[in-house]
Amino acid sequence: MTIMTATIAPGLTVTTAQYEAAAAALTAHAPDVSLTWRDWTTPHRWGLVPDETTGRCYKAEFTLQDHPAGLLRRINLWFEPDVREKGRPRPHSHPWPFTAHVLTGGYSEDRYILDGGVHQEHAEHRPGGTNDLPRNLFHEVTELHEPGATLTLMVASAPGVWGGWGYLCPDTGRYDPSPPPSDAFTRAWRDLNPHRAEG
Repeated sequence: MTIMTATIAPGLTVTTAQYEAAAAALTAHAPDVSLTWRDWTTPHRWGLVPDETTGRCYKAEFTLQDHPAGLLRRINLWFEPDVREKGRPRPHSHPWPFTAHVLTGGYSEDRYILDGGVHQEHAEHRPGGTNDLPRNLFHEVTELHEPGATLTLMVASAPGVWGGWGYLCPDTGRYDPSPPPSDAFTRAWRDLNPHRAEG
């Protein structure tokens, strides 16, 4: 079978194999949302998320459905882990409880749970597996098993809360709400996503 490709933006090329994996996962885990090849290759549907320190794209997001319109359905294509603070642990929470379905590649994750202190766990997530993330869980993706080929589907189980995410200090257990995007992040986002303005 011939694999077709489509260039979405500089640094982001998607394939029919990725599309087929994403479409099959949606049929299985979020049948209320559909996906066509035309959707998959529409540039403004994709957002390239920068690492604030380096400005490089660490993942590309294809959002099918977002709050407040409904339950989040998002496909992520991962290029780099989401560690911050120059490799020091800075685990984060999310605005919605969700299950991540690992479609291709896979990743390693450190999870942090507050249970009178900070309890840390390590987890490995491989294709075909799932990762449940409640709102009170903090985590970091520390390693990609296949950078550039790790594809996940996020399926939220409840609506999100705008701004309802933040960071945990593993040493103290202190929670810090996420600050507004920095100027560096905003500049890097614009640099990586000129195609969004065209949609």
